[in-house]
Amino acid sequence: MIRHSFGLLSALALAGCAIAPPRVPYTLADLTEGQVIDGDPVRFWAKGDDQAYAVWRSKVLTQRQAASMPLPSTVLALSGGSDKGAYSAGVLNAWSRQGGRPSFDIVTGVSTGSLIAPFAFLGEQEDGELKAIYTGVSRKDIYHQRILSGLFGGPSLMSTRPLQALIARHITPALLDRIAAQHRRGRRLLVMTTNLDAERGVIWDMGAIAASGAPDRLSLFRQVLLASASIPGVFPPVLIHSDAHGHRFAEMHVDGGTVSGFFVLPRAMLSAAAQSPRVNGTIYVFYNGRLEPEFELVKPKTFDVVGRALATVLGENDRTSLDDLKGFAREGLGTVIVCAIEKKTAHDGAPLFDTTHMREMYALGEQQTAPEGCLGRRAGP
Repeated sequence: MIRHSFGLLSALALAGCAIAPPRVPYTLADLTEGQVIDGDPVRFWAKGDDQAYAVWRSKVLTQRQAASMPLPSTVLALSGGSDKGAYSAGVLNAWSRQGGRPSFDIVTGVSTGSLIAPFAFLGEQEDGELKAIYTGVSRKDIYHQRILSGLFGGPSLMSTRPLQALIARHITPALLDRIAAQHRRGRRLLVMTTNLDAERGVIWDMGAIAASGAPDRLSLFRQVLLASASIPGVFPPVLIHSDAHGHRFAEMHVDGGTVSGFFVLPRAMLSAAAQSPRVNGTIYVFYNGRLEPEFELVKPKTFDVVGRALATVLGENDRTSLDDLKGFAREGLGTVIVCAIEKKTAHDGAPLFDTTHMREMYALGEQQTAPEGCLGRRAGP
């Protein structure tokens, strides 16, 4: 994804003299007090919101107790990776056919992982939809180019109108109602975006949005999914409206992968689940990419050098996050299982959202559920 988009982003930077549309000014205090939807909070900072998460955790445990459900024991974290999300779709579909796939207590998603997350959350009955999305779409179903507009004052080099239409076709009121029902039982569906104004990751409780009963719950749900998958500069940012004591303003949100390739939250709840005598907590990480560094002779050209450097930074951040999870396992607080792309395919160099390449990724994911596949391995000792 980085290699395909970096040259376009660099070209966009050359158009710095272009005039951007004005925005309604707001302050950090407005952001802190603002609400995007009436009722209980539906989002939290990815870091530094411990008190809010304590309240959130208490509500989850209360709901699960009322539904006679044990403490949360299974977490699925879905990473970014653009069209390589087809890999996770393949793993999930094959796991369903093989049997033994759990009903995950918590599902988290970043970027393409956020688009997979609602279907993974609802379970095996959504496997057909997931397969159709990740093996039946092409570039024209995701974006169309508007290079000149982006270079001369527009918000991006591509338009995501096709992606918006795709999300609208699959994220329906009926699907939201089913997510809401599971949320009330104490299961959680979480998605990350990046608030560019604040330079911070935001965790959205998508089930809380679905269960809110607010008239704009469907549009907000779709907006968050779109924002989480919007590569900055390449795809337009998503402006999400908020209200702070009558002051209405728009926050700028982009791809959650800007902050982190994947996430697992909250650790306190996972610790409680793992220490319970009734459950054996397991965290599954589906990483839509290759975790191990790859050797490649880099051409001494600006875009190649900077693109490679950026890919190195992001990859190292993800490996560090995984090391943190391994530490979680070493503390005896649960099992961590990681599935990641380990093999090259014939069309690895194809443009983004090439249907043939996505089908290769899907098939690669299907192979991972065999006894020797990733689902039988632990990331920790």
